[in-house]
Amino acid sequence: MTRGAMAVLVALTALATACASPIAGTPHPASAAAAGGGLPLDPEQTRLAELSAQVRSWDICAMHDTEAAARATGYVPDELLPYREPGICRLVTKDPNGVQEWELQLAVVRVLPTEGGGQPLDVGGVQMPQVGESGESNCAYSYPIEPAGQGDAPWGIEVAVFSIAGNKAPCDVAGEYAKALAPRLADPPLRSAGGTKPALGITASDPCAVAAAMVPAMAGGPTGPGAVAVSDLEPYKCSITVDVGSGAGVRRVSGSAEFTLASASDVGSVTIGRFPGARNQLGINCQAEFAPFDTLLAGNPGIPPSIPVVEVVGECDQIDAIATAAAGAIAPAPGGAPRDNALALGDLDPPPTAESAGSPFDPCTVVDGWQAYPTDVQPDSPRPAVPMDVRPDDPFKVGCKFNAGDMFSSLVWGLPTEDGFSADPAARRAGAVAKQYAGKPGVEEVSTNKANGEPTCYSAVQISQGIAAMVTTLPGDPCRVNRAVLEQVAQKVP
Repeated sequence: MTRGAMAVLVALTALATACASPIAGTPHPASAAAAGGGLPLDPEQTRLAELSAQVRSWDICAMHDTEAAARATGYVPDELLPYREPGICRLVTKDPNGVQEWELQLAVVRVLPTEGGGQPLDVGGVQMPQVGESGESNCAYSYPIEPAGQGDAPWGIEVAVFSIAGNKAPCDVAGEYAKALAPRLADPPLRSAGGTKPALGITASDPCAVAAAMVPAMAGGPTGPGAVAVSDLEPYKCSITVDVGSGAGVRRVSGSAEFTLASASDVGSVTIGRFPGARNQLGINCQAEFAPFDTLLAGNPGIPPSIPVVEVVGECDQIDAIATAAAGAIAPAPGGAPRDNALALGDLDPPPTAESAGSPFDPCTVVDGWQAYPTDVQPDSPRPAVPMDVRPDDPFKVGCKFNAGDMFSSLVWGLPTEDGFSADPAARRAGAVAKQYAGKPGVEEVSTNKANGEPTCYSAVQISQGIAAMVTTLPGDPCRVNRAVLEQVAQKVP
């Protein structure tokens, strides 16, 4: 076992019988008392608080290896992003010629062996048991980071794969990828090393320190001995209870602070502390969330970006006060910039741009986005056009999608091909007719969409360099949409 994993096991074993010693080579709280935000912890919680501090210092996304993922799955790396919380990172690989994909996920979770699972993997002398549910489309193995028998279940770095591809067996992919990651599993990269960008500043805080700041607001004032207890503690979550009152009038109040991810569009309706936030009903309780750092995590086009948030849950009459207290307990982001070769989180295989494709116009902006589309097919609320992926077999070079309601529409640019990507009716199928757009020659052809049975219209216009083409599927007359847009394109593009 290499330095990082051995250091974790040694330190955590020592915690079982004495106060914690620092884990070699890794920045984290200097003592067990510093972990847990000063909340009262029993020995098991103290051990877990130290482990949680260690885990938050790890850059989970930097553990991924895009080249190894490509070899294991046979597909091209497409997207790398945290998923649901800062401590889970998902790498997606896709078939460049289709829609099939693999999802490879790393997370620090409890080791729960698969009932009837296969033989453990031997990774650098460490046994990785198969964990979780296994099926035709998923498989996972876990790299233990603490000795068996610690607490309810030991913790490990889980390597999980999910597939909608079917080109390989999931456990074969998971096993190959886990073995490729062996050095990073044994000695996880640190966030302080700047291996990915943007940095997740929220991980510098301890959720239990945030929860501790909520106690006075939950109690309505000072608390007596034994009034505060930690009910749940994980690397990115801390739940507490506070006994309020005395004697027969004691009432137990619950609350929690969790670091998670939210859609950026859902944050900003209110201000919590000095941060943009939101407030929602959550069963009998209320939830408030706020974004301490402006860290947008944008993936593939068309998917709204996410943002790391602190999610606070508590009684509704207290939620404003405890959320404000939580906002005041956020640690500043650590200094330092990502290193020069840092892996950028997000879209790893972005669509071509008009410039990279050599197009004389940008399909996403040439007619001011949706402006040229008939008003009755435009979306109810503004939304950006979505750049299109271009597969090797696609005839066009760059494009944009304009989808809203029942309409699916795309505007693209490319050079005419011999297999029908053309503005010449003679090059199209029977039924194609000649059209003019702002005096330029073009074509229009109606067919039926095989997927939904709706009318589909192909339209194209010849410009000085290549052709501008549209395909729109819409009940009724989709060609009217193409005419409206291509008329403006032909006017603006020589």
